[in-house]
Amino acid sequence: MFLDTNILLELILADRPHYPQVKNFLETTTEVTAISILTAHLVMHFGRKEDADEAFLHAVLNENKMIAVSPEDYQWAANNERGKDFEDALQMAVAVRSRCSTFLTLDMSFAKRYADLPIEIKIPA
Repeated sequence: MFLDTNILLELILADRPHYPQVKNFLETTTEVTAISILTAHLVMHFGRKEDADEAFLHAVLNENKMIAVSPEDYQWAANNERGKDFEDALQMAVAVRSRCSTFLTLDMSFAKRYADLPIEIKIPA
């Protein structure tokens, strides 16, 4: 299961509205979770901006398999970007290339834009 960046930001940033549902979903899933190295960058960037504990940030990141972003992902994103959000397209490219069965996100418009791809897009309940 590939985790969108917004899933991890929900865990690390203070007072996020979807924290309980994300935490519960991740605690109860039996699937292996994966993130792109782009997510690692964004978690560290935004976590440091909020003065989050470095050990906590690394612990959250290290609970997931990390997948590199490749030049092929860039090409896929450039050709398949929907909604003028290149970061979203790049994340989806990594998930598709890595043959993840599921993409977990909180972004409903993202889910609608990429609904026709051969990957199940889930919103945590």
